[in-house]
Amino acid sequence: MKTRHRLIATAIVLGCTQNAVAQEREQMFKLSGFGTLGVAHSTEDQADVTPDFQSEEGVGASNSTSARLDSRVALQVDATFTDDFTGVLQAVSEYAVTASYRPEISLAHVKYRFSPSFSARLGRITAPLYMLSEYQRVGYATPWVRPPHEVYNYLLPMDGIEGQYTLSAGDTVVGVQAFYGRIDSEKAEVTAMRGIGVQVDRGASTFRVSHIRGRVSYVTPSINQLFDTYGSLPIPQLVAAADRLDPRGTDGSFSGMGYSYDPGAWFVRAEAIQADYTPSLSGKTTSGYVSGGIRKGAWTPWVTFAHVETSGLEPPGALDPIGLLNMAVLSNNNSRHSYTVGVRWDVHDNVALKFQGSRIENHAGSFGGLGNVQPGFEPGRGYNLISASVDFVF
Repeated sequence: MKTRHRLIATAIVLGCTQNAVAQEREQMFKLSGFGTLGVAHSTEDQADVTPDFQSEEGVGASNSTSARLDSRVALQVDATFTDDFTGVLQAVSEYAVTASYRPEISLAHVKYRFSPSFSARLGRITAPLYMLSEYQRVGYATPWVRPPHEVYNYLLPMDGIEGQYTLSAGDTVVGVQAFYGRIDSEKAEVTAMRGIGVQVDRGASTFRVSHIRGRVSYVTPSINQLFDTYGSLPIPQLVAAADRLDPRGTDGSFSGMGYSYDPGAWFVRAEAIQADYTPSLSGKTTSGYVSGGIRKGAWTPWVTFAHVETSGLEPPGALDPIGLLNMAVLSNNNSRHSYTVGVRWDVHDNVALKFQGSRIENHAGSFGGLGNVQPGFEPGRGYNLISASVDFVF
């Protein structure tokens, strides 16, 4: 937490210092924003589809129809101190992990362009996990009500430093992004987070690969109680099994690959990730999606298939007479696939209406990544998720 505050404070001080010595310039500060007013309905009444992997409630058991899953509003201030020195401050109000719409600072960084090819950012930036990370929250920027949840279930900012080098060769642009920092959220912490991403743009094609490593801790009151209890038992084999599964500090990796082709009249996009936190309770997750659509005037109908598979989880089995560790492992099986059809209607230059319907099939024994699981929940059961939204930018 202290590291995060120091990085944000450093970014603000640098910005203020540069501003103080710079001459007054027109349009130094620019205010903008975006938002989504969304509503979703789930036929699964014994568990919740949640905004991200840390959330407990969304739509389903808590409320069969709810605005929690997608609704948000954000304000952003862009500052131009000099031609080469800029800054961004963004605040977002969304339900997510805080279980409230309390505004949170999602971006707070300064950027310096050392040359036309190289720039660096310092402060709070978007964790560069996916192809769409930079505008993952901006519903207006995508055809979907939300990016495919099987892949895009992290909404976490990173506090740190990032350098980006861009090389152009004809109509091909190669961007190399290297970063180091940490994530400190309500329930998840990643320290010594470092990685690299490479993106190649050529005409209508975009290709991106990334690899990230760090030490991951996932902590909730129930996890603390479970592993503290098992750690104090007078059974060495069971204590060892609990220590192996403990998610409160494990080295992990995140790798991603994606491709999109968008000539204008139509688009296709595919992305795959693998997050490996074995042998901890979080296990190894391999997921991906493929999506495509056509644009006819103001209308964009599209279809998406997505899949996620959880592996690497080894329950203690008969070694656990209490059964709580076995249940924890079983409940972290998130394997599932989904089929989604939807349409986007651009009613104005900065407003889009969207509607989509999904069929989610949890695999045998899978809890499907759902939260707020009730006693009557049946693992492996499928359900429908209907969503509608109004997305806008200003």
